[in-house]
Amino acid sequence: MVRSGIGTGRHPVTGQVLRKQIRQLKELRAADTEELAQLKADVEALVGALHRARAENSHLRRQLADRHAAIVQPTQAPLGR
Repeated sequence: MVRSGIGTGRHPVTGQVLRKQIRQLKELRAADTEELAQLKADVEALVGALHRARAENSHLRRQLADRHAAIVQPTQAPLGR
């Protein structure tokens, strides 16, 4: 924090400077709030995409396993012959 400057040879911090700093900090906070909201939305979208990819991967693995099972079964003698 900047001191008033009494006895230091510096100019005292004026109310105008403090108001400017406060305005800048409020603007930064608003920008951060917007960015945080966008990041949260991005995370939700990514989680959804990951869930869909995992579900599709699981489905494809089951299809592949079923295809291998279907290929192995025909080598057995059919029932009833």
